[in-house]
Amino acid sequence: MKARLTIAMDGPAGSGKSTIAQRLAEELDYLYLNSGSMYRAMTLLSLRKGEDPTDVCTLTELAKRYRIDFSDNGKITLLNGEDVSDALRTPEIDRAITDIAKIPEVRHEMVKQQRRIGENGGIIVEGRDVTTVVFPDADLKFYISASVEERAKRRFTEQKAKGIETTLEQVEEEIRIRDEIDESREHSPLRTAEDAIVVDTTSMTIDEAVNFVLNRVEES
Repeated sequence: MKARLTIAMDGPAGSGKSTIAQRLAEELDYLYLNSGSMYRAMTLLSLRKGEDPTDVCTLTELAKRYRIDFSDNGKITLLNGEDVSDALRTPEIDRAITDIAKIPEVRHEMVKQQRRIGENGGIIVEGRDVTTVVFPDADLKFYISASVEERAKRRFTEQKAKGIETTLEQVEEEIRIRDEIDESREHSPLRTAEDAIVVDTTSMTIDEAVNFVLNRVEES
């Protein structure tokens, strides 16, 4: 395995890609970048400021003015230096993020920030368009998938542990809607890169999935 790889990882919500990417980064001592957290931070910013999530001009200006960074191996998301990690995983953000994430001008600014963070390699980047748009020349690409039902169970368990009131049926419906929006988006839709290694985690434990990916990295 050559040093300082750029590893890109895409997949739908709840597929396990965040956990796999974070564990992989710890194993390799790489920087972990969760691109979805960047869009969540932008969504949080728009909600705080009371901005219309469809106001392209205002949101694009915010994206240009605010810097997003990561610390503690990606566990902490910083918005202009403020730790906003705990505020990003809420149903309000889940519902509003699709409007923000589909704005091409905002995506353009987020891509610039992602490339800034990953310009020196030695990084695991995960999201929905990092293998196809952000880092199309990544050394290794993975597409992490799982059934809708399994992904809904994982997200429901995660939200329940945080005391968020919801139902499994509601979470599954939200995931189906998010999938449809991500896959049909005009700009940077979620899709599998031709040279990506597909990993279906439906019947895998996290350890099994991490080991599978790690073996592929070590073979490179």
